[in-house]
Amino acid sequence: MKNLSKIIVYSIAIGSILFVVLCFIAIHLMGFNVAERKNRDIANRDEIIERIDSFMSINRCLPKTLSCIGFEQSLGGYEYKGILFDYIRLNDTEYLIEYTSFGGIRTQYINTEHRWIEEPNICYVEMPENAENIAAINRIAKFEHNCNTLPIIDSTRYNKSNICPISDISQIPDSIAYIKYLYANGSIRCEGWIAYFNDPEDDFSNPFGIWKYYDEQGNCFRKFWNYKENGKLIYETDR
Repeated sequence: MKNLSKIIVYSIAIGSILFVVLCFIAIHLMGFNVAERKNRDIANRDEIIERIDSFMSINRCLPKTLSCIGFEQSLGGYEYKGILFDYIRLNDTEYLIEYTSFGGIRTQYINTEHRWIEEPNICYVEMPENAENIAAINRIAKFEHNCNTLPIIDSTRYNKSNICPISDISQIPDSIAYIKYLYANGSIRCEGWIAYFNDPEDDFSNPFGIWKYYDEQGNCFRKFWNYKENGKLIYETDR
């Protein structure tokens, strides 16, 4: 009986030690993953700056839109390797990059200072004129509409003009169509042109040109999605 009690005590002690060791290893690995993610984001954001500065060095001015130097356009700004960021062109030679870091900290880069700064030391500048429209478009685009409400697809045709939306897809889509997404009540939620390969509703369908987004009150918000047509960039500036 005493031997059994000793075995139980030893087992509990060994189990406790193993639990502490496993917790220590998990915390260590978690800290390593966070540090690795932070270092990766720092490297990626520096690549953004290098690409913009390289363009400015060659052309003696800043790009009017970052689509022309290969960054994917999104409703929230631009995307690059998991970083969603804003590009604010102050004039022909000054710009500001802003994004929210992995730790949820608002972070900025001002090219005239050649350094990254974080809250609360960031600069507050006048946002693009369409900032409120973009915010409304974001809400509309993310609206959890009724999945049983099918979109209206019109003007489907072959992509004879080699239209290629600005995205991470390197191939030129083979077809284009005008599509309308609906609210559950049948009213139009958003509409515009898309380019696609197989199915207008699949993940490889990308908007291009003018899109209209409607809130539930019927207010319309306009967004231009940059694209290339026969290799020529068709764009509108971000402001």
